[in-house]
Amino acid sequence: MRVSRAAAVVLAATTVLSSAACGSGSAGADGDRVRIGALLSLSGVYSTLGPAEKKAMTMGVEELNRQGFTVAGRRHTLEIVYADDKSDPATTGVTALREMTQAQRLPVVAYGLGSATYAPQLKRKPVPMINVLDSSYPSILDLDPHLYLTRGGSHTYVPGCLAYAKQKLGAKSLGVITAKGEPYGEGLTELVGLAARANGIRIAASADFPLGATDYGNAVGAVLAAKPDAIYLSSVTGVILPVLKQLRQAGWTGPVLHSAGVGPDQARAILGEQFNTLMTDNYDCAGTLPGTSSDPATVAFAKAYEERWKEHPQDLTMWAHDYPFIVAEAMSRAGSTTDPEKINKALPGIGVPKGTVSGWLPTYTGQLFDERGARTTSEVTAWCPAKQSVASAMTFDTKRGELVDPVFAKDACA
Repeated sequence: MRVSRAAAVVLAATTVLSSAACGSGSAGADGDRVRIGALLSLSGVYSTLGPAEKKAMTMGVEELNRQGFTVAGRRHTLEIVYADDKSDPATTGVTALREMTQAQRLPVVAYGLGSATYAPQLKRKPVPMINVLDSSYPSILDLDPHLYLTRGGSHTYVPGCLAYAKQKLGAKSLGVITAKGEPYGEGLTELVGLAARANGIRIAASADFPLGATDYGNAVGAVLAAKPDAIYLSSVTGVILPVLKQLRQAGWTGPVLHSAGVGPDQARAILGEQFNTLMTDNYDCAGTLPGTSSDPATVAFAKAYEERWKEHPQDLTMWAHDYPFIVAEAMSRAGSTTDPEKINKALPGIGVPKGTVSGWLPTYTGQLFDERGARTTSEVTAWCPAKQSVASAMTFDTKRGELVDPVFAKDACA
């Protein structure tokens, strides 16, 4: 039997969709259960991210559904429909997004990566898309008015990385290695250059490698030849850790900085038995980790996550956990569980929802989003060999690219 191209696209998308919980009812329909989407990288090069996001969303929707939420006087619960973009937003991701928004008519979709790819789709079928990860520079929020970001962009935490390198590591020069063709990595490198100048740090050498490469020898050699005081690796966890391994194998024993949110579980899985040695003198600058937070709700979430999934929670797990609460709050404010435009208009006006664990910094008027972006405190973590884990070395905020209220740990690994 021959199948039309359009039917084949829908069929392909259907194969990557799965429900978080069983239940009847049409997508987004007013009634007992409301269905929303989550498009995550559950496999492929970014698979260190998607599974953790899904686990956290599972916890969040279960917590929300214990109480439910009210829209126009009627009580509802949520169900999340998941899809795997296979770390390939341009093909698998776009197909799954069309299935979610056009065939299933899901009114809201969460996602991790692929903003530039999905933005054109929103011109055809506008729905609010809530990003729980992508802090790329320039901001994804410039791409479409239906995009929301639940974390501070990379411009809010990279300045702290360079300030820490100068003030605590004594770095006067820096080498930079970038994953070429990867938006997050390329944006980080641009921000590192700006922050280096602001802190009086010289970029001794900058080299790149193609995304997907397995041999980083040329980039490593070029940076080592410049003899920098420290080296910054620009990309996500699954990309930079193999570079770190070859960097150490090439003889580099100095400090390595990155903004990937590397935790002990990812380090062990990617680097192997020597992970603790390879991670020595590593510093990560990104959002506050649940396990190092001082916020009671975040600490409780971190403990529950680790007990349930037997792994350390990443920073992105906080924002993923809170996705269902954001949607419920917006639907309540909009008075609809089905109308994407009403929900989209309601999102900028919501406060920090009860039950969330991210420890957000609300606007001065109490809203969660400031120009569609939510923010949390940023952090520098240090790798502690004795604990084979990370610890908070500095927390900070930024304003107009400059460090605000830095708090240094006396001895991060004590």
